[in-house]
Amino acid sequence: MNTNRRKWIKVDEASCFAVLLIAVLGLSSCGPAGQQEEPVFWNAGKLTFSVSAPGGTINVGDHYDVTFTAIYPTNGVVTFPEIGREKDIVVVNREWQELPFDPDAGHKKEEVKYTITSFRLGDHVICENPVLYQHDGITETNAAPETTVKVVSSLDETTTSEIADLQPVHKLPGRIPIWVWIIPGAALIAFLVGLIASTLWKNRKTLIPAPPPIPPHVIALKALAALQHKGLLEKDECGPFYTELSMILRTYLDGRFRLNATDETTEEIVEALSRSPELSMDQQSILRDFMTQADMVKFAKGRPDRSSMESAFATTKQFIEETKAEAQN
Repeated sequence: MNTNRRKWIKVDEASCFAVLLIAVLGLSSCGPAGQQEEPVFWNAGKLTFSVSAPGGTINVGDHYDVTFTAIYPTNGVVTFPEIGREKDIVVVNREWQELPFDPDAGHKKEEVKYTITSFRLGDHVICENPVLYQHDGITETNAAPETTVKVVSSLDETTTSEIADLQPVHKLPGRIPIWVWIIPGAALIAFLVGLIASTLWKNRKTLIPAPPPIPPHVIALKALAALQHKGLLEKDECGPFYTELSMILRTYLDGRFRLNATDETTEEIVEALSRSPELSMDQQSILRDFMTQADMVKFAKGRPDRSSMESAFATTKQFIEETKAEAQN
């Protein structure tokens, strides 16, 4: 890596003479011809701003570190310039830190380190934006020191950009005869068919027809018998009794008349069955009266007596048996 180049903006009126003296001494001791000296910039104020970057050239895509450093009074604010310009200057990383300096003198030091790269050949100015310094209600705009980077190609001088001539055509090897694939393929298919047939023959089972579904009335009558043995009538528990009795009837209507009676309201069920030719007017009336009574018990907290509960049970059982008999005709 070549010797670091540093470019400064020095803004301390008390040190103007010293800065000019250093510049004169630097010019008097310049190196070999063609070597660029480090220019020093200054202006009025109390801000010192420097840019540090390696000298020399970089290859396309190589990383390149640039450091901005500012020293200024603690009551001031410095806005560092942003860098980055399409493919000329691409920012890969940015790190900011506040460094210890001289707090007793009322100064502080900040540093921003950019890691950049470039994807375009040529000389590129790294920073084109100004440095802003705010103090005592005043904002000063200062041009950043001009720092450039030279980007070169990673190819050597002997590399040419001309397109090479086409290589001569090489003949592909002859194709494998198709019969070489047919015979093994047929043998493999025959083996798989025989294996599958043998497995199915060993695991064959006699097909047993599925039993017919249980008729809805049989399910309902068994549920009524189970309800009768629970003793809800004897305990005078009308709420649970009517709830279970209503669910038995609704389930029967689901299976017998293909309704969704378990999820429909009493009005919807009665309306649907009023158009059914399989129910007589008396049966429709019985169904409506029972379901209305069940709703009164479930939702209006009605308290029918023991005889009303026994009548509801008998009416439900009779309805199921009558509609069952008509369905079998």
